[in-house]
Amino acid sequence: MYEKNRPIGLLDSGVGGLTAAKEILDILENEKIIYYGDTLHLPYGPKNLDDVRKYVKKIVRYLIEEWKVKVVVLACNTATSAALEILKKEFFIPIFGIIDSGARKAVEISKKKRIGLIGTQGTISSMAYQNAVRSYDIMQKIYAEPCPLFVEMVEKGEFTGREIEKTAEKYLQNLIKNDIDVLILGCTHYPYLAPVLKKIVGNKIKLIDPSLEIAGDLKKFLIKNDLLNISPHAAEHQFIVSDIDKIYQKFLVEGRKFLKLDNLHFVEDNIFTEY
Repeated sequence: MYEKNRPIGLLDSGVGGLTAAKEILDILENEKIIYYGDTLHLPYGPKNLDDVRKYVKKIVRYLIEEWKVKVVVLACNTATSAALEILKKEFFIPIFGIIDSGARKAVEISKKKRIGLIGTQGTISSMAYQNAVRSYDIMQKIYAEPCPLFVEMVEKGEFTGREIEKTAEKYLQNLIKNDIDVLILGCTHYPYLAPVLKKIVGNKIKLIDPSLEIAGDLKKFLIKNDLLNISPHAAEHQFIVSDIDKIYQKFLVEGRKFLKLDNLHFVEDNIFTEY
């Protein structure tokens, strides 16, 4: 019973991973979430991947030692591409990345075998999604476009508006020209922008949110391994950041509405004081 009652740990470079937390809470309402957003080092996308691995490893150790989590979800595509396999070898608890679930779903629903991918520069350059897609179907064509400005916009709580639409149109134009029928949102910040993205790509292109897919995979894993928390007591979630000054008030207002988390508030615990 003790194992079942332990929380689920999630991490991201900022508030993007809360989209994964939302999907997990929607289908696993009895689970307690410990979320760590590394706002001190935001964004991970353009950073050296060795540095990203160092940050992520520190957070995973913190979640395990301080919060006794039963599993960790890397709710960050850059962190997943940079560190997942290394973390699996180093730590004893199950660690999930977010990339494989999204790639599998994209292959499953693409009829044209022409998949679009948007993400940070780090995720795109790592080829993690491209390799994951081709591991399921070698015949798939993948067209990738880095969208570096999206993360900054979301962190500021800017989810709509003409400026975002203009930026999205610029990023998506080549993908649309390549006749894709599926678009992977390869960054957990991007679901906040889904209404704008959907408006631009139209109904013929399906958006894939890997956060939704990883939530389903996690539930199956917990059930299979008898780790599902069936206690009906209300869970007290924790949302922690490494630098609370990086949290914009506008995000708190807009993010609470989007995520349907009225009680969303952050506390600071900077575990990187030696850096």
